[in-house]
Amino acid sequence: MSAYQHNKSLSASLALVKRRSEQLSDKAELLQLLDKLAALPQPLAYRHLPLWLSSAGLVAGALACMALYHYLVELSWLPAIGWGLLGLSLLPLIVIGWRHAGFKKLGRELYWHNALLDNQLQVLPSSRWPDSRSWQSRFTEFDRGNHKREFKQIIAGHYAGTEHQFDYHYWHFHYVDRRTVTSTNSKGHVSTRTQYTHYDRYGLMLPFSYVQSLFICSFTPNGFSGEKYQSDSGRFNKIFKVRAREQMQAARFLKPAVVVALEDLAGQLRQLNLEYSADGMLCLSFADADLLSALPPCGLEQLSLFRQSIEQATTLPKLQQTLACLHQLMRHSDSNF
Repeated sequence: MSAYQHNKSLSASLALVKRRSEQLSDKAELLQLLDKLAALPQPLAYRHLPLWLSSAGLVAGALACMALYHYLVELSWLPAIGWGLLGLSLLPLIVIGWRHAGFKKLGRELYWHNALLDNQLQVLPSSRWPDSRSWQSRFTEFDRGNHKREFKQIIAGHYAGTEHQFDYHYWHFHYVDRRTVTSTNSKGHVSTRTQYTHYDRYGLMLPFSYVQSLFICSFTPNGFSGEKYQSDSGRFNKIFKVRAREQMQAARFLKPAVVVALEDLAGQLRQLNLEYSADGMLCLSFADADLLSALPPCGLEQLSLFRQSIEQATTLPKLQQTLACLHQLMRHSDSNF
């Protein structure tokens, strides 16, 4: 099989695997996709020799043009041709890099989908999202950005602890601040331009009926209000600001064990906020983008080892630690009222 036919077949197979990986419902389907890749010539790799030779030939042509101009014939168009050939020599290298990056990315995506399956997580299409507009109206956390606000991703999950179990949604929220910047150049001319700054927040949304109208905040949004409360822990007070509808609500919820648990959780998640709504929902938010991160031990070029890693259970330690902490908060709060 020629390099062209091999690369075309490999590209088609990888594209098929990528499309089907976005619709996986169980691990057996994922293993079937890997079986399709196993039927291809191993190890999985593009054949880049023709591209390397093309790039080398173009570089040689460029050097020949330069040598002719400097040592034999001083024709003004030779350097232009030489620089043009040198620029063209980059195109095969760009194709090689693009293929390599896409190949690596697919391996990471397959492993990530595997981690979601192992942890009973499901990426929801936007048509199946919960009422995210209602989230934005109910929670002060989403009162950020003066230009644009949108959810990028919502993933459904379930947690079963020893005393409590609950459904939850992992979310990725993106917001944009817009501001006008005025500058003056050396000649005194004033100009203005619009600057956009992009931000991302991540979090979990879940039922929490043991406390209402309470906001424990280390990264203050707009509209942060209510009666102030401080715990007896100096460390906690340095990390969080607390607002409640009534101080007694905060005092009853923030038991010593809860305070310690939140201090520990703040050490794991940056810019941690916990907002409890009036109707018994908790919006946990933070700045960390890696709660669901899962990196494969190897790439698809080592397909046998990659498959072995897929067959084993994949843990998401940061997610499990966070969910365990939330379970602990429920356990310490379920006798409050």
